[in-house]
Amino acid sequence: MRKTWKKALALLLGAMMVMSLLAGCGSSGSSSSGSSSGTASGEAAAPADSAEQSGDAAEVGTPDTSEHVDLVMYLIGDRTPDFDEVYGKINEILEEKLNCSISVQFLSWGEHDTKYSLLFSSGEDFDLIFTASSWCHYEQTVALGGFYPLSEEFIQTYAPGIWEVVPEMAWDQAKIDGTIYMVPNYQNEFGQDVIAVRGDLMDKYGFEDIASWDDLVAFYKACAADGMYASQGGPWYQYFQAKGYSTTGGAPQAGELVLFHTQDPTDLKLQYVLDWDGYADYCHQVKELADAGAWSRDVLNSSDERQTGFLSGRTAGMIWNLGSCGNFAKQANAEHPEWNATIMDPVAAFPKKVNSYINNGVAININSKNKERAMMVLNEFYTNPEVQDLAMLGIEGKHWEAVGDDQYKVLDETNYGVSNNCNWGWTNCEIQRTEYIENRTPLDDRMDELQEAWNNNIKPEHVLDGFNFDATKVSTQYAAVEAALGNYWGPLNNGLVDDVDGTIEALKAALEAAGIRDVLAEMESQAAAFAAEKQAQ
Repeated sequence: MRKTWKKALALLLGAMMVMSLLAGCGSSGSSSSGSSSGTASGEAAAPADSAEQSGDAAEVGTPDTSEHVDLVMYLIGDRTPDFDEVYGKINEILEEKLNCSISVQFLSWGEHDTKYSLLFSSGEDFDLIFTASSWCHYEQTVALGGFYPLSEEFIQTYAPGIWEVVPEMAWDQAKIDGTIYMVPNYQNEFGQDVIAVRGDLMDKYGFEDIASWDDLVAFYKACAADGMYASQGGPWYQYFQAKGYSTTGGAPQAGELVLFHTQDPTDLKLQYVLDWDGYADYCHQVKELADAGAWSRDVLNSSDERQTGFLSGRTAGMIWNLGSCGNFAKQANAEHPEWNATIMDPVAAFPKKVNSYINNGVAININSKNKERAMMVLNEFYTNPEVQDLAMLGIEGKHWEAVGDDQYKVLDETNYGVSNNCNWGWTNCEIQRTEYIENRTPLDDRMDELQEAWNNNIKPEHVLDGFNFDATKVSTQYAAVEAALGNYWGPLNNGLVDDVDGTIEALKAALEAAGIRDVLAEMESQAAAFAAEKQAQ
């Protein structure tokens, strides 16, 4: 049985993993870093006994599927060639069980930052949408009133399977001011980016490993000297992670404008990056890399997906989470075996952070006309093994085949993609299959090596790992800050300015005029109260 071995694994990892899980990403929830697919599964807390009722929720009634409805769901990423065929199979199940169908629209990686909020402000008619703490608009959309509040009774009535599966810790993380606005996924995943990189180029440039910031910069310079783009942009996350910092949940620019020292549990200071010497240091270093030709100077105008340059051979590597980098490195090796693509950890010396459950999830549009049916559909995605397999793997016999009860073997990974269609919002480690690898490669061994190293080196919990800023009281200033960042942040972080120090000063002035000090003061107040409450428990 799938449950049995996963729970056995949990007994080995559970104590270590649970203490390291991020505590939550609402104003009483948790934060996360920008990554979106899981790496290590394990058992956590027991399912919730209770969740606060929302006074805004509509009266809950008996599930009724007598009237056929057509639902719309928004996901993040790009539609793969066989996506519609796969979802046609899913709709056959939904039609039979719930008398409904679902169609899917995508917001690409390059456009979701600008278009996500417009779906709500324009009143677009849809029902379900992928969301995530910090990196995918959860807190911001709640503040805008865009998500339907989920009461305990509503969840238990229309998604009893989800209620039984999702741990109490996950529901707590999803709460903002005591109310749940998303269904969190159920998996344990590491909040650490890595690099999928061409091994043939590492050999050519004399690199055995890329395990530090200095290694990364040296490799980027070697690529540029050879006329090869190293990546599709500046490695900002790798810089601050190499200094021991993490994003702050709910802070402007998807948490990147205000950091905290996640590797030091005694350091409770929030670090506004424009007051940090490290940001100027980073900007000077990436200007040097950009001027050398480490990435295209047209990067800010590109709509390419993260993997596009890597898979096309235009860049030497790509930065993403371990699962995504592993998938695309496998694809690169299948198409170009001579590349010998592998995975490198540029902050190998640091203990690893485990993401909160709300690093991936699904919410219901407050304006949905079919909220109850939407929740019932989500229950199928989350707890029906057949739907879970379809959404994650594609069509059995065409894209994959089963190996035993709980594994799969890929038959065709390119036309649908394994866990590559934003199925992460309803990941359920109780029923999700793991890959059976028949003919292991050095890349498979490398992935296992990293997973083992990370599982054996999980960082201690920092109280601010679980903090998330609620911008409601300073929403005007917050919006002005986000707007001001748009003129400077991208060029600075990618080294595309003529005068680094002058541009930083201009950004500082713009943020001061926008009201950043009001935002920081409110954030510091909330963080102090949050820390005091957690430390008193």
